[in-house]
Amino acid sequence: MKKLMTLLCLAGAAMTATAQADDGVATYNTYCMACHGTGIGPMAGDKNLWQPRLDAKGGVDGLLASAKAGLNAMPPMGTCMNCTDEQLRAAIVHITTFK
Repeated sequence: MKKLMTLLCLAGAAMTATAQADDGVATYNTYCMACHGTGIGPMAGDKNLWQPRLDAKGGVDGLLASAKAGLNAMPPMGTCMNCTDEQLRAAIVHITTFK
């Protein structure tokens, strides 16, 4: 019985880690892709567009502050008024990941 409980706990932890790892992609696909995947906003994954922004804002935390406050045509929180900082941060990491 102890072994079964341990396995169930480990499986639950693995599923949670996977869900957290997917947060950025899921948040991006749901709330960010309409602009950052079409060219309305800076395109996701474009190093030439994102590296200067990362440098100017002091990294992901600076971009998170901009996303939360809104910037230019992007409203505060993008279009995800209920996203947590962690979800927004994960989406930003996904968007700024260079391919």
